Amino acid sequence: MRRKKSGFTLIELLVVVAIIALLISILLPSISRAKELAQRAVCAANLRGIGQGFYIYANDNREWFPHSLYQEPLAATDNEISVEYVEQMGVRYDLRTEIDQEPLWDKVPVSRSLFLLVIGGQCTSGQFICPSSGETEDVMRNRIGGEDVAAQPGINRFDFRGYPNLSYGYQMPFGRMAKPHTNMDTRMPIGSDKGPYFQSGDMDPTTHHTPDMARTTAEPPDFDGETDMEQLLRIPNDRWRQYNSRNHNAEGQQVLFLDGHVSFWSKPTAGVNNDNIFTIQGTDGAPGYEFSHSYLGSSPAMHTTLGPLTATDTVIIP
Repeated sequence: MRRKKSGFTLIELLVVVAIIALLISILLPSISRAKELAQRAVCAANLRGIGQGFYIYANDNREWFPHSLYQEPLAATDNEISVEYVEQMGVRYDLRTEIDQEPLWDKVPVSRSLFLLVIGGQCTSGQFICPSSGETEDVMRNRIGGEDVAAQPGINRFDFRGYPNLSYGYQMPFGRMAKPHTNMDTRMPIGSDKGPYFQSGDMDPTTHHTPDMARTTAEPPDFDGETDMEQLLRIPNDRWRQYNSRNHNAEGQQVLFLDGHVSFWSKPTAGVNNDNIFTIQGTDGAPGYEFSHSYLGSSPAMHTTLGPLTATDTVIIP
């Protein structure tokens, strides 16, 4: 009598493998989604910590949030700035670090203002990395004489090493309007995931920027009896994705408000009166603006010497 063979046949093994592959394909999106939501929670916690750092800094600086030294204009309109605030960031760029040098501080990346929190010890460099961004923490090393040596914040380091070492943007700290201060409108966003207008690796606006919605999309669909703003706000979220931060697959951005709370917004229109936080707010008659609506605005990459136009105009850089 022949003995029955034990084990699985090839067909049975293939069926098991196929079932396992099917289960994995079903579960992977859920796992990826759970991972992203967990990373968003960490991102929000980072921003809240940065917001606390702002207030600690302000307590010692007459209620002003951090802003690095820059050259104030002697005579200018409210929104003009004599600072090229969109420049290459980091130790690789020849930025002035001595107060007695002339002319003073004419090229100052906004990232230098955030770095003041690292210099002062209110925040660590790791807090400025969103886990969803895929960016890396600045390990505070300087390249000197062909060797990497430990950097000394405030002595031989005044900025993050580069764009890939900073995941968050900051309300424009230069100029005369909407300069970050504790007495601003509490609805004002003062920080967020960094915006979509600058290219990874540098902050040179001539290299790359994403045009604002007003210049790239067709007129909003005609909703009878509604204002332009009402029409625009009814546009589906998917059409806003290209104007969101890239940190969360362009699904939206974590936004830090003046009162210290952080919320996730699926559109960049998180500012006061639906102000687009990544653009400079346009006003009727202002030169260089084709549209006047705050929820559209103008790319900051196009205006490196213009600051916020109103007291509630949020302009997050980078």
